Amino acid sequence: MRRVRELIQEIRSHYPQDSFFDAFADSCRTNPEKAKAYRTYDDAFRWLDADSWATLRTKAVAHFRDHRPGQLKQGFFNQLNEAFAYRHLAQRGYQGVRILPEQGVRVPDIEYFEGSQRYGCEVKTLGISDEEIARRGSRAVFSNVYLQLSDLFFRKLRNAIAAARSQINSHSPLGLAYLVVVPDDFALDNYDTYRHDIAAFARAEDVRDVYIKFGLRFNLHMQLRGRLTTGA
Repeated sequence: MRRVRELIQEIRSHYPQDSFFDAFADSCRTNPEKAKAYRTYDDAFRWLDADSWATLRTKAVAHFRDHRPGQLKQGFFNQLNEAFAYRHLAQRGYQGVRILPEQGVRVPDIEYFEGSQRYGCEVKTLGISDEEIARRGSRAVFSNVYLQLSDLFFRKLRNAIAAARSQINSHSPLGLAYLVVVPDDFALDNYDTYRHDIAAFARAEDVRDVYIKFGLRFNLHMQLRGRLTTGA
């Protein structure tokens, strides 16, 4: 995990008093799930060109102390998710894919080209709900709360797509909203139902040019293209 280690070293140099990455190597050896999660990031980081990798590190360091109640370092990890979108675009053969720096003005996270046409890609992360954070903190057992996506989820989804489109349009009239969805159902046991419900949402609202990656480690995704949706 060369690039993960490089990132951690940079974090430590900027925040020497922060203990988040203390004993990182030892904890990965004793916690295989943690190691797998960071390998998932490292696999995506390896796709980045040198300049984009430097830009992503700068953005991640800047947001390292952006916390959400119940989710430490959430802003930091949201920045890292840009690497998944970069890899997605590069794998599909687009040219000039690069992560854009934060400039104090509205720009998308990524720029890419098809021929001479410039596109923008904005990455949004939809994390677990506040209710799920409370459930995990209570240590109680819940069985039926994950069967369907909630109205609140679809409100968050709608808002994320609108915000992404606004960022993209500031740069180019064309582009992709790339969403990383981390549902309350962390094992995605109800994935087929979620796909069906999101597809219905996309058809009803004619949502276009949106790619959804479900979870960090799962190869589960869907592309929303207005009246049609595709995915695997």
